[in-house]
Amino acid sequence: MVTSDFGSAATTLVIEGGTLIDGTGKAPLEDSVIVIEGDRFKAVGANGQIPIPPRSQVINVKGKTVLPGFIDGHAHWEDFDGELYLHLGITSIANIHLYQNGPWILAQRDGTNLGKIRGPRIWASGRAIGTRQGITVTESVRSAAGNIAVSSGEEARAIVRRKKQAGYDIIKINEFVPIEWVKEITDEAHHLGLRVAGHSWDAIGSSRAGIDSIEHIVSVGISSIADVARRLRIGTDRLAGKIDQEQVGIYYESNNYGDIMAAMVDHGVAWTPTIAKSFRPLSRSAERFKAREESLLSNPNAQYFPAALRSVVARVYERIDKYAPEQLERAKIAYGNSLEFIRRFVQVGGILKEGSDPPEGMPGLQMHIGMAMDVEAGVPPMTTIQAATLNAAKTFGKDKDFGSVEAGKVADLNIISGDPLRDIWMTQNVTMVVMNGKLVDIGFHADWKNPIPSPLPPYSIPWNIGIAPVAVTQGSGPTTLKVTGKKMRRYHRVTLNGQELETHFVREDLLEAIIPPEMIEAAGLYTVKVISPRASGGESHPAHLIVRFKQ
Repeated sequence: MVTSDFGSAATTLVIEGGTLIDGTGKAPLEDSVIVIEGDRFKAVGANGQIPIPPRSQVINVKGKTVLPGFIDGHAHWEDFDGELYLHLGITSIANIHLYQNGPWILAQRDGTNLGKIRGPRIWASGRAIGTRQGITVTESVRSAAGNIAVSSGEEARAIVRRKKQAGYDIIKINEFVPIEWVKEITDEAHHLGLRVAGHSWDAIGSSRAGIDSIEHIVSVGISSIADVARRLRIGTDRLAGKIDQEQVGIYYESNNYGDIMAAMVDHGVAWTPTIAKSFRPLSRSAERFKAREESLLSNPNAQYFPAALRSVVARVYERIDKYAPEQLERAKIAYGNSLEFIRRFVQVGGILKEGSDPPEGMPGLQMHIGMAMDVEAGVPPMTTIQAATLNAAKTFGKDKDFGSVEAGKVADLNIISGDPLRDIWMTQNVTMVVMNGKLVDIGFHADWKNPIPSPLPPYSIPWNIGIAPVAVTQGSGPTTLKVTGKKMRRYHRVTLNGQELETHFVREDLLEAIIPPEMIEAAGLYTVKVISPRASGGESHPAHLIVRFKQ
């Protein structure tokens, strides 16, 4: 219900009647009143205690829950994301670089700030710092992501200064930066008012070096492997695609979790699990997740979602569905090891931060899925809500303005149906959003498009490819086709005449694909391509396979 004394002349927005969970961790406030002037909260309190100014636009949300605007603490922004994020109540994102970078992401940030692009505000990191000489397979994988190679701590400091000058908010580092350089980067970044997030294979060393946030379960999990040589080998194999993300957790050494957590807590280091992308099929709420994913993908007004998004969302379910019993059991053990770290981390006072990490799922929604999985691990719902609000804002030094509903802060709100303290999945049940003190349209619009579309698919495509063998005999096989090119990713797939083949990532310049005999029963000229079944899609230039007549 919306009332106003003077209609469009109202200068103050009032949200009244809802149960407020303000993000600070305080107990919910029933029948709350939130007064917004301009783009800031003017007053927050109980109905009857907070006067409602004249000429106010009053919105009664009795029966609803009011929350701060959500913050996706680990996003990878794509050009189709804007309406999806708003629909899910996400008003800010920390864009932890993947592929999109440079002038494009800065233009996206400026566009959302100006209201020219529908979407949340963007805190951008740009390309990660970190590849270096001496790394073989793994350097190639991170180089494919466009990481900035550095050869000294001073060079890394200079990059931080350039990023500050360019207007970035966050510095990202990868797992190959030597700990002494991590210290150089964090010192320079903090001096300039920037925060540092990154991957790590030495979470204790990274924490002591001053990193603000460690990203992913795999960073802390691999850090728990006491034998450093084994740790590096397992980490390398995972990046090379030899170990599935769903399987690597079997190698974590939970008896070493405590030392990692202690270092992170002592140094105030936040952590983002991002387990939803790999383990959501194993959650007890998997059917709820799938139903919500399907409802978004099938929305008739969101048909601008790239076709590849459906493939991306489904892939982890399909992969786990195909697991042999022993593989499935290993995945369940890995999931259990991940949940254990989440539960214990929060119990000892760790700063939990949530984010969607969407390359293997749906942007924004995976943050909500991650929140549900945190609760499944044993995290209190109130703490989980803070992980996607105030904790994320604090991690990136934005809590003066964002992350909680308090007088003086920027007026971002979510109004949801349901009680997330009883059922955390209700966080995605968004009915109304306020951003910068204004009501936001959270619907999808069939004619919406980003005015500055992305110049690249999120995973670079190897435009020119080679194949071996270049000729086979009709009906022979199965044949292992070696496909070479630059910037291969484990998510790429090889197609033969448009049909996807069983594909295995070997390294950055090599994929192997299996051609079954039935696919080459006829002699002829066949087209081979590498495709990206990711959002925005993309495919390589063709190579040609000659299928000879059988003698």
